Amino acid sequence: MAELDEFLFAEDDAGHSWQTEPGPAPTEGSWKLLIVDDERDVHDVTRMALKRLTFDSKGMEFLSAFSAAEAKEVLRAHPEIAVILLDVVMEEDDSGLALVRHIREELKNTMVRIIVRTGHPGEAPEESVTVEYDINDYKEKTELTSRSLRTALINALRSYRDIATIHDLNQEIEATQSELIYALGEIAESRSVETGHHVKRVGEIAGILARHLGLAEREAALLRLAASMHDLGKLAIHDSILKKTGPLTAAEYETMKRHSRLGYEILKRSKRPLLQMAATIAKEHHENYDGTGYPSGLKGEAISIYSRITALADVYDALGMKRSYKAAWPQAQILAYLREQRGKKFDPRLVDLFFQHAEEIARVRQLFGDGEPAGN
Repeated sequence: MAELDEFLFAEDDAGHSWQTEPGPAPTEGSWKLLIVDDERDVHDVTRMALKRLTFDSKGMEFLSAFSAAEAKEVLRAHPEIAVILLDVVMEEDDSGLALVRHIREELKNTMVRIIVRTGHPGEAPEESVTVEYDINDYKEKTELTSRSLRTALINALRSYRDIATIHDLNQEIEATQSELIYALGEIAESRSVETGHHVKRVGEIAGILARHLGLAEREAALLRLAASMHDLGKLAIHDSILKKTGPLTAAEYETMKRHSRLGYEILKRSKRPLLQMAATIAKEHHENYDGTGYPSGLKGEAISIYSRITALADVYDALGMKRSYKAAWPQAQILAYLREQRGKKFDPRLVDLFFQHAEEIARVRQLFGDGEPAGN
């Protein structure tokens, strides 16, 4: 304890021991600080040195772990931890560094600020650790005073606060973007006889199929949004065709088929991955797996996987909807149609995947219903 007192309460450059002054009363909430060290005295002295520290009108909440394994459990229980004070040598000589990799690569936590504190700089040289590991500060325990610890922590909290603010803003932008995309898709659908939450359900079902197919999480998330714009080209089709309640003439049907290329033309100019994906889906979602679809007669793997997924989701949901020119199909009839069209209209692998997860897909209609149940 004497050695720890020496580094945490050593006299600062002004020639007097730093004393924490009571700050303003903390607002609701606090900054969570995780201390990871196999020496209990380090925990005690760190808490003592920082117990009155406030930043941005928030106080400190201390969490402790005495090994890297224990730290993993704490991090799972408290994903909102702002800063970690991390020892390197614990169970193993590199336990702390292995924990850094776990946090960044397995937990995908890039927000938490990590300050490495080591009493064995020879085991973990500063230059190599800073270059090879995603840490935010490196301190030798023999260099630390209460003031330098406080300064390091405030800098880390400031960084965490700013990153969290940007993260929250990005989430708000993404949420707003999603709402606009769904709204735009529903505007296109509402101009025809297809109303309600069809585009929302198509997106959700497409996302489910994408995840179970093994697409990357980000890719599946983009598809969930992009699939909702599959019929955007209907915005360019005249109401006399879109709102016709009877059968279309051959000429009208040819005009209606143009919506796939029109949707592509609307979206293709963007360089954003989401809209590029949506453009492809708009053009290809009426292509058939056996090559009998439109507009290009693409066949099999030549059709984008995103379009093949959306096509199945679109037809499944549309058949279960009541239209002015048809009743909603019963669920059993819809499923029989999907089986019959396996390898014809639809990718057989996706049809098989659909039936493996049919219950999960059916729940989408319950969550995003139109107020009138589909056929049973």
